Amino acid sequence: MKRKSIFRNNSQKLDSAFIEAGLPEKVLLVPLDFAKLTHYACFCDGRGRYIRNAFTVKNNRAGIDYLIEQIEKTRKARSIRSKQHVIIGGEDSASYTCNFMDQLFEQGYLTVRLSAKEVHQQAESLDSSTDKTALRAIAKTMLNRDARQTSGSDPYKELRGLTRQRRRIVHLSTAVKNRIHTHVDRLFPGFLSKDSAVAPFSKASLQLMEKAFSAAAISRKSERVLTRLLSGQGVREPALAAARLKEQADRAICGDDSSTRLSGQLITGELSLYQSLQSTLSDLDLECARILAQLPEAFVLSMRGIGITLCASIFAETGSLARIQHCDQINAYAGIVPKVKQTGGPEAPARVGGKRRSFNRVLKDYTLQAGNHIYLHGPKDLMEDAVRRKLEGKAVDTAMARRFLRIARALTKGRCIYLPKSLRTDQEEPDAEARAQYILQTWPDQLLKWKRLGLHREAFAPETPLGQWREIVQQIYDIELPL
Repeated sequence: MKRKSIFRNNSQKLDSAFIEAGLPEKVLLVPLDFAKLTHYACFCDGRGRYIRNAFTVKNNRAGIDYLIEQIEKTRKARSIRSKQHVIIGGEDSASYTCNFMDQLFEQGYLTVRLSAKEVHQQAESLDSSTDKTALRAIAKTMLNRDARQTSGSDPYKELRGLTRQRRRIVHLSTAVKNRIHTHVDRLFPGFLSKDSAVAPFSKASLQLMEKAFSAAAISRKSERVLTRLLSGQGVREPALAAARLKEQADRAICGDDSSTRLSGQLITGELSLYQSLQSTLSDLDLECARILAQLPEAFVLSMRGIGITLCASIFAETGSLARIQHCDQINAYAGIVPKVKQTGGPEAPARVGGKRRSFNRVLKDYTLQAGNHIYLHGPKDLMEDAVRRKLEGKAVDTAMARRFLRIARALTKGRCIYLPKSLRTDQEEPDAEARAQYILQTWPDQLLKWKRLGLHREAFAPETPLGQWREIVQQIYDIELPL
């Protein structure tokens, strides 16, 4: 449903509540100023008139029961028919208030969250603030209907929690790897370099570093022992790699005994921590893929150069692309368009340029990565477009990031895979046989992305968006897409 309002952030649920109630007096607003132990709340109607001044509510089971009791008394006294005409909201919830709001949602009330920035703009004074003045600012923001509905179960919210945690663990893992590099530079210089005989941080590399690791220790091992160890870890041509590794150890400069002993003790703990973090990352990747498989955004994986982890990270930040009315909104949120300033009447031109002040930095990072992946490994027509833009001196990463989001939105709404321009329905006469051949050609690549995680049958199950698409195209084009 398109929305035509001067308030761009209006919640449609809030609009519906006011319309269904008939009169603003038949809407009960319950703004909450959250705290860890005791919240502040008040009651007012849809015109902003106080029904009950500020009172306290404990952040526990008894507090929820007390608040519900007071709401029901007020609802009965003012003849408010539906619980959906009771709107409860507060600033973006901290972890200690999520359960509180979820319980109120399960009771049937309309629960919303407010942007802290919007609430701050409604503050009566920027110099001084109390819980009660903050409560009034929250109530004003709710009256402006600048809110987002909350719900008990949201796959995008769950996905965002997983991907944000993954991002933090990647940062921790990188820090641990840097510390391991420091110790290895003392124990066996060059062992973790790109041209080393063993790939850095591979299974073979980690096993070699686990016990009594140093250039002298590697040099003392026989080639037969090293060959057997490397072969057990899946190294190609293990005999050749063992010979190169011994030669590399013989050339290395060994440190003194005290520094070698200290680095050997420290690297053991760092390796244990690194392997634990890698195991956690694998578990998170699996859970992210499982959630993504249930969402229509999974169709974006039909584009070459876009993997499951990157796809999940992007759409965890954007939320459902189907609700995005204009690509300008999501581009501005991602910070991949410049700011615009125009003043001085219609004759004055707009000034375009400069970095935006407010945007999602995590989303910008991931969308720029997606744009770069399309430029390097994407579909042929998109790669050609990226090369043309680069020859014209344009910013390729941001331009392809914007195009990626446009295509992703179209694929999500249309629930179809990416097709080259010549095979799309907006062309005059798309060839059904050519389209069937393209689907058969790209099917192994689509399947492989899910097979690597062992989720191909789950992702293409009949109840998932990808599974429904698979069944439909098999019937329409009379083709077989085996799992």
